[in-house]
Amino acid sequence: MSYRTEPGRARECGEPEGAVMGSRLRMLWVASVASLVVTAGVVQVPAAQAAIDAKPARTWGVGPASATSASSGNPRVLAILPLGDRIVVGGTFDSVIDPAGVSYPVKNVAVFSATTGAADLTFRGSANASVTSLTTDGSRVYLGGSFTSVNGVSRRGLAALDASTGALAAWEPSASAGQVDALAYSGGWVYAGGNFDAITGSNGLISQRFAAKVSAASGAVDSGWAVAPDDRVRALNVAANASGRLYLGGDFTTVSGRTGTNRLASVLLASPGSVDTNFRAGPTNGTGYAPIFDLTSDANRVYAASAGLGGACAALSATTGAALWSAHGNGNMQSVRLLGNLLYCGGHYGGTGSFMGQTRNKLAAVDAVTGALNSFAPNVNSSQGPWALAVDAGHLYVGGDFSRISGVPQPHFAMFIDTAIRSAPQPPEALRAQAVSGAVNLSWKPPSSDGGWPLQKYKVYRSTVPGGQDLTRAALVTLSKDAQTYSDAAVVNGTTYYYVVVATNVAGASAPSPEVSARPSSTGTVVAPSAPTAVTIDSQPGSIHIAWNPPASTGGAPVTSYRVYRGGAPGAEDRSAPLGTTSSLSFDDVYGLTAGATYYYVVTAVNQAGEGVASAEVSATATQGVPGAPTLTLSLASGPSVQLRWTIPPDGGSPITKYVIVRDAVRLVTLPADASGGPTSYLDTAVVPGVTYTYQVRAANIAGNGQLSRRETITIP
Repeated sequence: MSYRTEPGRARECGEPEGAVMGSRLRMLWVASVASLVVTAGVVQVPAAQAAIDAKPARTWGVGPASATSASSGNPRVLAILPLGDRIVVGGTFDSVIDPAGVSYPVKNVAVFSATTGAADLTFRGSANASVTSLTTDGSRVYLGGSFTSVNGVSRRGLAALDASTGALAAWEPSASAGQVDALAYSGGWVYAGGNFDAITGSNGLISQRFAAKVSAASGAVDSGWAVAPDDRVRALNVAANASGRLYLGGDFTTVSGRTGTNRLASVLLASPGSVDTNFRAGPTNGTGYAPIFDLTSDANRVYAASAGLGGACAALSATTGAALWSAHGNGNMQSVRLLGNLLYCGGHYGGTGSFMGQTRNKLAAVDAVTGALNSFAPNVNSSQGPWALAVDAGHLYVGGDFSRISGVPQPHFAMFIDTAIRSAPQPPEALRAQAVSGAVNLSWKPPSSDGGWPLQKYKVYRSTVPGGQDLTRAALVTLSKDAQTYSDAAVVNGTTYYYVVVATNVAGASAPSPEVSARPSSTGTVVAPSAPTAVTIDSQPGSIHIAWNPPASTGGAPVTSYRVYRGGAPGAEDRSAPLGTTSSLSFDDVYGLTAGATYYYVVTAVNQAGEGVASAEVSATATQGVPGAPTLTLSLASGPSVQLRWTIPPDGGSPITKYVIVRDAVRLVTLPADASGGPTSYLDTAVVPGVTYTYQVRAANIAGNGQLSRRETITIP
């Protein structure tokens, strides 16, 4: 298995690859045309072959630390690893988010259930920077990326976690001067690719540049494995035809001095890892040899996701490398995966005629044998879209930049379920009952998964004895799919009532929620909530993370928000104005922290009656981190010229010392910072009419370079 890294190392949509790419003509070789239909000049596979439709299940996703924090910049899933019912994801994110929008802290690694759609909040794995690749031996999950620590312990580019708990394994190979872009596991060995100078094993031996073979048990490098690409390896795939070979994809043009290995090569898994001379890769994007970002294979073919003049997914012979077909898009192809007889192609393309001359938005499917276009056409709502795909027997998993797919809110991670196994929803969650005089107020959260079919209704059932709800009879009330509260006024003060709620879709009703009870009383009135409980605090480089549980008593009405207060000494929290207000159960303080200073916090809950009492106080000492990502905007100015403006980001606990402006992935200028944390603007006069430019900016402090801003593009008229 292999997955690409984040966009800082990949060409953007439509960026030219150079003369080697040849023409922009789309090339499609059709090996079989039986049972195919031609529409608008494109061979199409009948829709009946598709196992999934264009709408993903509504499940958990990933995101920034909280609704009031942007410490992740633009959250992104970069790697997905199915492992039974557990789906491990890696990337650049600070939280997992349930369907109600509540975030829970994680750091660049998370685990979801394929059955329930929910995150495993007990999994303790974390990394301090991007996780770009994942593989497994069944009991461990191996991580590759740009991180320098995992679970708070030094690990550079490579690490291993217990697949069940997330505990850090004593596995310590180290990548130098670069990052690990791809991982694959076979026969007790982990194979790594990237732009690293070398990987040093636990045995002190050092690998070649760009590719390495490491013992999955000990972390020792096999220095006898002498595979030596001349440039970056972005993708790895163990050949599915049991030939004992490993496919490499990336930017290279030779491997171990052998020419004819443009971007794609087949090498032996066993030492010395010699190049398969029978495999000579054909073009992967029309007639061009484009950089390859992802690979997968079956017994007969190897499939590639490539860049170039628009990007393409392509099939080549697994034994000879001969080109079989190539499906062209108007943006880089980032990932390919097989499910049944279809190859799913995810990338940055979109719009009218964007893929094989038809309209597809970031995700499409083609027949794996013929390359014929399938009717699968979800609408992914971002310019970047998917960065990673994965499959198991019943699912297609998609990770990337998006927040919605085909109208379904799915922040950065989505799960498409095979139509044959879609089901009723999971039960509603977090049902609560609050008694007041003459009423019981109920509230709940949506199910962790809708089972693959959209929710239709909620049904509330009531009894006066524990467990006495009769789900075969009419519900107390049936509510819309958007309801998350209900006030039961048909009650008698002094009687205890027991409630469950079920969710429904076209497949049927969920199991009931856990039962709750309440006893209305004539003395009941709505009051402010009690204090939030179980407040915890964690100091991370450049930020302090506070989390809590709901109050023991909501005061008779739902909690609508939480307020976080900060002080510089015990009991000195400024209660005149909150540091932040959030509807979630966590908050990240990234505001004006000074490394080495200790900060004190309390949290309050708010309902319709007002603000409740403060929680127990917690404190933490800020540690030094790099700055966050500025927000960049562009505008045209006379000359011609481009006016750049940006916001001052969180400084990471140490003053910002400089800003670096990057144009078209090359540093344009470095600006020293002033006492106010600026400057916040720059005028680029070295531009040419008719040319499109892409800009980013980042801040730096004594700890190092901060996060790059989101890319912004402008064309000079």
